Amino acid sequence: MATALVAGGGVLAGMAAGVFHPRVMLFGPGIWRGPTTRPVVALTFDDGPHPHYTARIADILHAHGARATFFCVGREVERHAGLARALHAAGHQLANHTWRHGTGADLFVASRLEADLRRCQESLFSVTGERPRYYRPAVGVRNPAVHQAARQAGLTVVTWTHAARDGAWAFTARRARALAARTRAGHILTLHDGSPHARSALREQTVESLPLLLTELRARGLGTVTLRELLAG
Repeated sequence: MATALVAGGGVLAGMAAGVFHPRVMLFGPGIWRGPTTRPVVALTFDDGPHPHYTARIADILHAHGARATFFCVGREVERHAGLARALHAAGHQLANHTWRHGTGADLFVASRLEADLRRCQESLFSVTGERPRYYRPAVGVRNPAVHQAARQAGLTVVTWTHAARDGAWAFTARRARALAARTRAGHILTLHDGSPHARSALREQTVESLPLLLTELRARGLGTVTLRELLAG
């Protein structure tokens, strides 16, 4: 009995890792890092575009000569199409982060999620003239339904190597330095430019500490590029 319980616990732990751990691809293929042949990393932002934060982040990236990939929520693209077009025009990459960022049934019913992903694809196509190849699931959750929906929509699942965790905690200067210190060539970093609120103390902190992160990465000899550029080798 004890052996069976231990074995069962191991299976559950493995499945939990497959659902939540960004580097464990238990249920299907995905990307969590890129080639290590060049001294560059992919900087990614989730949940935007946001009318108060996205443009400020883009200005910081421009000042540092950096490009990034923005995993956009489709309904926010439709609300703030001008911001999305400006990101695209500035050389940033726009990718799929679902249309409504649903964290309930959308994550467990493949047909429902597929429809949501396709709607986001159309929202992004309307402002960029391109249909993205990459999809980051809402809150990074992966399971068989998520991978099935991605496959049917012609999308590749992307997670990350390291996350700022600025959706839950303030991205302070100390945490920005720590993130830079553990970053290596080929890594994918994720932060947030979006917020469900008009103003967010967490997002203000992200904006405040982003220049330090970029400076620290440059001091380590690492440039910041789009996901597409990173994966091109």
